Amino acid sequence: MRAFRNVYFTTGFIIAAGLLLASFLYSYWLKDIIPQPPERIYNEAGRLVDVPPYPPSWVHPFGVDRQGEDVFWKVIDGAKYTIFTALAVSLLRLAFGTVGGIMYAFYLQKFRFIAESIVRAFRFVPAIFLTMLFFAFIPLEEQGAGMGVLIKQLLVLAAVALPPLMLVIGNDIAVFLQNEFVVSSRLMGADNVWLIRKHVLPYMRPRLFLLFTQQTVQSLLLLVHLGAFQILLGGVKVIYDSDGLGPPEKVAFSLSNEWSGLIGLSYREMMLDQWIVVGPCVAFIVAIFAFKLMGKGLEQVIAGKGKRKQRKKQWSSSGKPASFPPQQSDFEFVLYK
Repeated sequence: MRAFRNVYFTTGFIIAAGLLLASFLYSYWLKDIIPQPPERIYNEAGRLVDVPPYPPSWVHPFGVDRQGEDVFWKVIDGAKYTIFTALAVSLLRLAFGTVGGIMYAFYLQKFRFIAESIVRAFRFVPAIFLTMLFFAFIPLEEQGAGMGVLIKQLLVLAAVALPPLMLVIGNDIAVFLQNEFVVSSRLMGADNVWLIRKHVLPYMRPRLFLLFTQQTVQSLLLLVHLGAFQILLGGVKVIYDSDGLGPPEKVAFSLSNEWSGLIGLSYREMMLDQWIVVGPCVAFIVAIFAFKLMGKGLEQVIAGKGKRKQRKKQWSSSGKPASFPPQQSDFEFVLYK
């Protein structure tokens, strides 16, 4: 694939793939090997000096939370769920957006003014508000019920960005259809299905890869906002914890360690032990940076820039490598009779 010849795309891909690989290795191998943080820390005299949460250190880069779990490994464990959620949302957006954009470009151009007016007004509403509005229709008692709730949430996350995406793809296709070779195909009797299969899809394929990375970045940003509003994906586990000095306190845990859930469930730590929230935020920054690099690389590939230069040898008619610019010795004069 030409994109892997681009430095930006390759760097971003390595970062994202490294996060996923580390997440799977931790879940299926390292989790049983890495020792858990100590429940209590004693000094040499045997006196208790500290209990969780512990601040960041060389052993625990993101610190230890109040439940005695290493925040760094929780972030690593949740990487696969967070990244795959963003990829799934982006894939749903592109699938429905491409179909809608093709329908709009071929059959609904007469309603272009109405569609642009609606989408223009739609853009003034933040996506997080629309997401919260639609999430309100998912009954709270279903939270944590399983795959059904997660599928509904993914569909909502995909739907909030569909109208602008459909319009962007539709307008791009509509401009492409004005090319002379496409018009000539129409005059020669090509129907819309043939035009889509032979012209539109080959033209849109590299642009869809670029849109995919851009939508993944937007999905990750939307997950950050959901975490800030303490809205979780999937399920949660609720326990009642007591420090022995007061009544038991209700504590919620994310079942998947998904990053937005780690932020939302630890939101109160912003006033107490900030490092518990910093870990998932750093992970979001790294993931968004990786997909931004991939998007920049794809932009350069589409524009024909950023590729590794490959010097091809030129040969003269005498069988010797030709110099550049051509010299008189590169040519062999033949008397024509």
